[in-house]
Amino acid sequence: MRNDKTDRRPVNPASAPRPLARRIRVADFLHKDGVGVDSSDDRLTQEDTLINGEFLHQELRQGLFLHVSDAVEERPFTVTSSLSEGLSCIFFLEGAVDIELGGRRFEFHGGLKGALSGAAIMTTTSESFRRASRGRQHVRHLVVSATPEWLDVQGLEEISERSLAAGLLRDNLADHRWTLTPHAADLVRQIAVPSAFTPELRRLHLEGRAVEIVAETIAAVMRAERNRGESSGLGRIDLMRLQRARDLIRADPAAPLSVEAIAREAGISASGLQRLFRLGEGLGVFEYVRRLRLERAFEALQKGEASVQQASVIAGYASPANFATAFRRQFGLSPREVSRPAS
Repeated sequence: MRNDKTDRRPVNPASAPRPLARRIRVADFLHKDGVGVDSSDDRLTQEDTLINGEFLHQELRQGLFLHVSDAVEERPFTVTSSLSEGLSCIFFLEGAVDIELGGRRFEFHGGLKGALSGAAIMTTTSESFRRASRGRQHVRHLVVSATPEWLDVQGLEEISERSLAAGLLRDNLADHRWTLTPHAADLVRQIAVPSAFTPELRRLHLEGRAVEIVAETIAAVMRAERNRGESSGLGRIDLMRLQRARDLIRADPAAPLSVEAIAREAGISASGLQRLFRLGEGLGVFEYVRRLRLERAFEALQKGEASVQQASVIAGYASPANFATAFRRQFGLSPREVSRPAS
């Protein structure tokens, strides 16, 4: 994700974006204004490498940014800074990170079974930013970011339902997720995979794809909100309450939250929250939490991060047999069919 406002440099048309092979040391983070870094490894020195690989960060046109990385994170670390207002369109092809924005937690990881997914997060004010690496891993991701000024002047000009799109972009820290269409997935891959264009043409190539990605992102968010509202009969206020409840649960599905506590954070009664989940998700709050926990268990098994026994705990089951039954019912596979040897 983009860093603070100091990243917004004027575009030099003669300078074309190109991947940079480099290593990022502890000192490289410490020398940036407003950036802090910490690690659980007390043996780290300022010359130790945290990330090693290829990176691209470019302002493609005023207010439109592109960040691409294909790198290996060598050890666990946490970076803190600030994130200025704007829309972030985030796509993870490989790896996983935990992020906190304004005190709210967001998780990003490569799609299960190779499916590409996207995330759109809007910040309407400058927010504190915290990114935690989980240790040695290969991370491939890209982020297209746009300022409110760019969105207002260029990002929404082709959208017929401009008022609806503008309303969605006013929801601070709203977290929208969706599975990419074949066209959107192709756009992401065209940016992620180096092309044979000359440097000047490559910049134009990336700029065009980035603009399309922003348009695809806004369209996907609008389509999801419209479909959700039409199919459930929920109004905008109820949809926002439902989203707040989802965000709270997704922040930590293993947390012992009660329906009353979730409802209080969402600004609705417990019975009203159950009604929203029945209409919006087709299942109750506890069923929604159980489904999320099973998805986390699936991911841990697939990545070799947990044994079947450990995965059953992640999913909240005391009995491995009951876990296996619920797992097969949801995914059509047994836990052992998904499990990889622990690394």
